[in-house]
Amino acid sequence: MSDLVPVSTSTALSTTTDTASSGDGDGGALGVAGSLVMATVSVVIDAVNYAIVLTQLGFASAKLASLSEQVTATYDYVESCAASVQSLADQAASMNVDRDTVSEHRDAATVMRTVLAEAEAMAAATADLAAAFQEAADAHEADYGPVAETIANKEGDMADREFYSNR
Repeated sequence: MSDLVPVSTSTALSTTTDTASSGDGDGGALGVAGSLVMATVSVVIDAVNYAIVLTQLGFASAKLASLSEQVTATYDYVESCAASVQSLADQAASMNVDRDTVSEHRDAATVMRTVLAEAEAMAAATADLAAAFQEAADAHEADYGPVAETIANKEGDMADREFYSNR
């Protein structure tokens, strides 16, 4: 999961500007323009953060689903090996091979089968976690998708972030 990038939940942008900066009488207009630019930048940062969160949740879900499939494939392989080793032990016993050799093969098959229960539990847990990440992505998109879409398609300027802070 080292491919995931931390997402900041707050921006460090300031919306205050120096209205007496130019000395030619239009400092107030520059201050308003600066505030509008900062508000626009803030909205863009929020939209990017929203997209990053959705992407990371989807990415994590896909990685976990892939891991679950790999564990299941390994499980199937080990199960096949256990059956093969057990069959060899049975064949060796029918050929009157010494007891120690037959016993070692049966022990090996038993160890493989013991590990299978843990592998199956891990595959199931990983699949559940993948589903949970996908559910989180879907819920996040359901909660904030319409808002992000509305903001992206909104005509005119957004209100200052502080306007929305108590909502």
